[in-house]
Amino acid sequence: MLPFRLDPLHFRHSNIQDVAPSLHTGDTGTSYTMQCTCGATLPDDARFCHRCGKPQYEEDILRLHQQESPVAPVSAPTPSGPPDARISFHNRRAVGVSVAVGLLAIFGFFLLSAVAPATVEVLVLPLFCFAGFAAALLYSNQTGERMTPQSGARIGFMTALWAFLVIMILATFVVIAISNDEVRRQFISLASSRGASGAEQAINMFQNPRQFTRQVMGGLLVMFCLLTFPSMLGGMLGVRFRSRH
Repeated sequence: MLPFRLDPLHFRHSNIQDVAPSLHTGDTGTSYTMQCTCGATLPDDARFCHRCGKPQYEEDILRLHQQESPVAPVSAPTPSGPPDARISFHNRRAVGVSVAVGLLAIFGFFLLSAVAPATVEVLVLPLFCFAGFAAALLYSNQTGERMTPQSGARIGFMTALWAFLVIMILATFVVIAISNDEVRRQFISLASSRGASGAEQAINMFQNPRQFTRQVMGGLLVMFCLLTFPSMLGGMLGVRFRSRH
């Protein structure tokens, strides 16, 4: 905006050489002798100076400033990557994958217990580490979602949790069965007939149901840790393997 606009009274009592820049009042019925700040004398209807090209009307000056103002460049939208995975029990796909892998892992655990009972305590750690690894890869391949190490640990935990629930349900059935005298005698006779190294200890536990229940609860706590921590580690390794390939 210009700092002033000329009016007839001011123009009549002032020297035209002292007024810079001189502007038309916008009244087409009245004209004055105009002079630009560069010293050029302008015609009455001049909108621009013929010497320096400077606009003489306020609306021309505003339009010139608007044309010279820089326009912010419009940035192209950046392509968004795959969505982040939200692993929880509300995610049906994550629940389905973890249940399937967890059941396969517990089946392998029981198979090892029957085939090579002496090595099952050693092989349970790599078995469930591989289960968490497989669950993370399977979920990522099916959904295409971007997984973080935290989401890999979550799906690994869910995988181990379903396997632990199967063991806990079976252990609960055994505890309930041992409380029955007839079933307890059958377990004792079965353990005696096998003559294994730990048969005597098993017979002592069967004869005392309370002690057997306490030992089962302690064993479940240890089993929970043996299943969950390797599976969580395997899920994190699966995410890292997936990100590199």
